[in-house]
Amino acid sequence: MTKQTSLVIYDYGQGGVYALIEARSEREIKSRFPELEIVRRRPEWMSEAQMSRLQLRMKFDIDQPTGWLAKLQKNHG
Repeated sequence: MTKQTSLVIYDYGQGGVYALIEARSEREIKSRFPELEIVRRRPEWMSEAQMSRLQLRMKFDIDQPTGWLAKLQKNHG
């Protein structure tokens, strides 16, 4: 099955961290990272430039979590 990129948010109570995750389905994301919420529509305030920054700095593959996603997995796994 081909992977798709989903916009997600980790809401930590006083704010949130947005990221992009490549996965086979939203269900796969929710099963591996239940603390993440799927964002189906880009927020109106999020510009194209902000999305481009996410692509460069906060895009992860669910099968090879690195950086922030690996830390999240370690802390909640």
